[in-house]
Amino acid sequence: MTPTLHLAGPTNFAPVIHKTIETVKEERAYHILVIIADGQISHCCEEETKRAIVEASKYPISIVVIGVGDGPWGQMEEFDDELPQRRFDNFQFVPFNKTVNSVPAGRNVDAAFACAALMEIPEQYRLIKQLGYLN
Repeated sequence: MTPTLHLAGPTNFAPVIHKTIETVKEERAYHILVIIADGQISHCCEEETKRAIVEASKYPISIVVIGVGDGPWGQMEEFDDELPQRRFDNFQFVPFNKTVNSVPAGRNVDAAFACAALMEIPEQYRLIKQLGYLN
């Protein structure tokens, strides 16, 4: 979806979420959008991003955001847990450092991280089917 990538502020997830919605409308298939973020959404873009997440809940889309670095991550956790206007919980936030640092010695860090990142996908997919988005 992004043949070229330009890293710069402000941080706004809305454009990539809207592009994913367009793709899902064209392909009529379930998609998982993975976003890797190094911080919060810029203040100027927070409401636009919230609206985009809510809009995405009308389509067969799961959004997984991987937070790299030290955060702060309060806003991402809000997006994950506190957007009641959504038709289903379509947003999963996983703080990378916290997740991999909590894996006990001797355990597979990659598998633990993958499990944390994808743990809500089965329930999201079930709800997407229940809502009739894949008919």
